[in-house]
Amino acid sequence: MNKIGVCSWILGIEDPHEMMEKVKLLGLDGIQFSGDWRNYDAKEISAAADHFQIEIFAIDPYNCAPPILENANKSSAIEFYQKIINFAVEANVAAVNLQGLPQWTINCSNREECWEMLVDCCKTLDAYAQLKKVKLVYECVNRYESSMIHTVTQGLNLINAVGHTNFSLILDSFHMHIEETDPIEAIRDAADFMYSYQISDSNRSGIGRGQVDFVKHHAILDELDFEGPIMIEVVLPELVPNDTPKDAAQRERLDEEIRRSVRVWRNLKDSENY
Repeated sequence: MNKIGVCSWILGIEDPHEMMEKVKLLGLDGIQFSGDWRNYDAKEISAAADHFQIEIFAIDPYNCAPPILENANKSSAIEFYQKIINFAVEANVAAVNLQGLPQWTINCSNREECWEMLVDCCKTLDAYAQLKKVKLVYECVNRYESSMIHTVTQGLNLINAVGHTNFSLILDSFHMHIEETDPIEAIRDAADFMYSYQISDSNRSGIGRGQVDFVKHHAILDELDFEGPIMIEVVLPELVPNDTPKDAAQRERLDEEIRRSVRVWRNLKDSENY
């Protein structure tokens, strides 16, 4: 059975101890840590996770834009992400998500130059990550949130350009609904390079609130014997696209939406018993 976790940013909890306690109370196995890593002590995060027996599946530097846009270039991007890899080592986390890297190509003059910079950065970071025994993952994100790598095909092209097997993809049902002509075939194509799958309906809500066919998504992952973590990344309707709960009532509603989506996913065997 796949481990099930949550992308931590949706909880709106900054304190590591409170964050891990919430994940435990939700009955989940782990998190994708999506906070601003610069505001945290890696060992404190690791200790909190250990205390509640929560696995940190990946560090996702949610706040990863260049601090000074004029200074964004290949060397500054590599330096920034090397620090995140070091942070992952200290926090005893196996993977780092690079999906924010395109923000660092802002000073490139054209798309070809952006692509070359992205590939060069990933090659250098891949070599560094292998030395540190950290895996690199890249989430395919829709065109409204990222300037590059929107589809599985583009993600696989990046992996091929980097030329290493230390690289995997994160697929998100919300992003796939926007970008993929056939999300099921996209998942199939990514089978050998898939790190995790994220649950978020077409409107960013939980399972069944939008148009994503989770029956088919679940079935293809079963067919492929996918063993990676399943991550919940849902947002309340009034907080879409990326706001977090503001009061106790919203936090309670989000908790129930997470629990409900987990129940549906765990009980989803095939279209006949959906």
